[in-house]
Amino acid sequence: MGVGERTCGLPDGLPRTVEELRVNGRLVHATMIRCAAAVVVGIMVSVAGSMAVTVDAAEPRFESGVVPLPAVAEPGPATPVADVTAATLQDIRQINADGFGTTSNKYAFSMVVFNGDLYVGTLSVDSMPGMLSFFWCRSAVGVTEGAEIWRYGRDGSWTRVVDDGLVSRLNLGVRKMAVVGGLLYAVTANHDEGMEVWRTRDGTDWERVAAGGFGDRHNTSGRGLCEFEGWIYVGTENRRHGAQLWRSRDGRDWQKVRDKGIEDDGNVWLSDFTVFGGRLYMGTLNTGGLQLYRTADGSTIERVRLEGVDTKTDIGALKLCVFKGRLFVGTMDFLRGFDLYATTDGDHFRRVMRNGFNDRFNAYCWQLQEYQGRLYAGTYNHHLPMPFGKFTLLSSGDGDEWLVEDEAAFGNAWHYGIRTMTVLDDRLIIGTATARHACKVFEARGLQR
Repeated sequence: MGVGERTCGLPDGLPRTVEELRVNGRLVHATMIRCAAAVVVGIMVSVAGSMAVTVDAAEPRFESGVVPLPAVAEPGPATPVADVTAATLQDIRQINADGFGTTSNKYAFSMVVFNGDLYVGTLSVDSMPGMLSFFWCRSAVGVTEGAEIWRYGRDGSWTRVVDDGLVSRLNLGVRKMAVVGGLLYAVTANHDEGMEVWRTRDGTDWERVAAGGFGDRHNTSGRGLCEFEGWIYVGTENRRHGAQLWRSRDGRDWQKVRDKGIEDDGNVWLSDFTVFGGRLYMGTLNTGGLQLYRTADGSTIERVRLEGVDTKTDIGALKLCVFKGRLFVGTMDFLRGFDLYATTDGDHFRRVMRNGFNDRFNAYCWQLQEYQGRLYAGTYNHHLPMPFGKFTLLSSGDGDEWLVEDEAAFGNAWHYGIRTMTVLDDRLIIGTATARHACKVFEARGLQR
């Protein structure tokens, strides 16, 4: 069967082949996300039967301002993961209560270390139908309690430092966090009012420094977030007009650098940023094939040639990471499984992993993280039949030869993705994504060699 004949198992009314995607791409920018969402629909039918979404008549609103520190939560469990033998990791333990105590926290959506503590931002969606609404970028009214941010202390306790989406419960997720100039910044997903930018000096008191999608409510998410040459850069998701790039010197006054997907309004996400070779690199999602851009000064932006990259079905550059002198680009491919590319010069790429590491259901290379001299890769897996997907964790000492650490989500059905990874002291921290249960956060230590 040719590429143009390959189907995604979508219901009637949505494109089914690569050719249809390209013909109708202007109408369905989020086709591959809808592909995943369609799988969720099938699961809901078979598992949950008839499920209804209750929409509140009046969704509460909150005033802008600084949010005080809530009470300290009970310490999360440090639960060893049974019967998991990883190739280079040991002492794998879950360190939080599932969903931090609520089933609404489906994803450990963002993760960062700030002032020596671990911070985790959540995606809050209260049901599987709500997850479908999230995938399709529909209204979050009635399906979310608002994003939360949790801090993990040295004593093993968790403290909730943000709840109720800070100033609006329609901030259903904290997509990304980054430390810039001694401050912690966060960008949100808000499908109704437009994404927001928050920051804090101490991790406790937070303020909103941008709202309303920078004046365009179709900027529904902040996706890329990075500091470069004294500027804070934010890349948006905009499925109506194409992604936008914004920047600020002080985190308060923002200026638009580019809109309309930079040079192609089919670029609906600026998905991830990293600095390599003195230039800021930015990846996109585009149903016509992923694109990569770079800039040396923040003003002049050029499109990378991508020699050696197959963009026929690699439609998203989801994760960028620098490891041992090379830039690595992890992709999204729902048809064949993700690819992972590496480059030493930013122009010529070599594929170091293909077809989801021989599992075409590994559709995303969702996370890349260096830890103790190795590069770890976390996947999103949409395998059917049920249980729906189990993430895979891979690692490599050189970026070329890869081995499997675990391919069954540490024994947790329905945890279909490694959504976040970071390093806290001498531990690798891993956050999960699920549509049915609640997110988990794991820690692991490297084997002594």
